[in-house]
Amino acid sequence: MKICIVYSSITGNTRTVAEALAAVSGVPCFPVRDAPDPADYDLLALGFWVRLGQADARTQRYMRRVLGKKIFFFGTLGAWPNSPHARRCMDGARALLEKGGNTVLDGFLCQGRVNPKILALSQRKGSHPMTPERRARLEEAARHPDAADLAEAGRRWRDVLKQA
Repeated sequence: MKICIVYSSITGNTRTVAEALAAVSGVPCFPVRDAPDPADYDLLALGFWVRLGQADARTQRYMRRVLGKKIFFFGTLGAWPNSPHARRCMDGARALLEKGGNTVLDGFLCQGRVNPKILALSQRKGSHPMTPERRARLEEAARHPDAADLAEAGRRWRDVLKQA
């Protein structure tokens, strides 16, 4: 079975998770800008950072090229990973991948530091005011992915490899 890991990362969060998956499995890892043709693989781990409630645009373009494959997806976001927002992000990634006839074997999201430029943009637009609750969440997100996140991602990736 031919397997690879493809990821997009703007702050390094998703790259950190992708590299952890590669380390526990020995599977090659590629940034999406250098990603191989997905047609050449049977199983792909696809990593993204969440922007506006969905996978980043570059990863979405790659996901649309992935057809009829087995998939493990993973991502990082500033929101709590067990929040309704995170569940909508998971559902959106799953739906996009399944639209291509792919079989999603599992998905994983963890928090990650939010790009300061994106934070500044949302502040200027006034779309997300900096409340004490938001500040606390963003401060927590900046501490991730942590060792526990990487261990959980690795455990789930190993489980996918066993079932694939």
